[in-house]
Amino acid sequence: MPLNCDVATLLHALQSDDPDAQMQVLDACFATLTDPTLWYWLIGFTVVSALVGALIGKYKQAVVRDTLLGLALGPIGWGISLLLPKAVRKPRCRTCGKPVDAGDRHCRHCGAAL
Repeated sequence: MPLNCDVATLLHALQSDDPDAQMQVLDACFATLTDPTLWYWLIGFTVVSALVGALIGKYKQAVVRDTLLGLALGPIGWGISLLLPKAVRKPRCRTCGKPVDAGDRHCRHCGAAL
């Protein structure tokens, strides 16, 4: 009968004085952690989380911020992204194209009148 790697089995093995039983449980847990199917699901979930975060970011005009939140936190990051305000885009200078503050009369970078 194959062993499962769950909390009850781990606690029972740790309380046991039989080193062979402990090694069997550790081998079962190691086999579970190195199973490729688990890793495919984990990588797929991470990619989907990042893509959903990017879609939210496209709507909120903060693609990088929301992609990173989705990548790092998954569905929790999506909720945080939805609660954050839309990103405010600074106006740009018509001459040099660099961002300027909305109330400026002249560009800080090139000195052109705004």
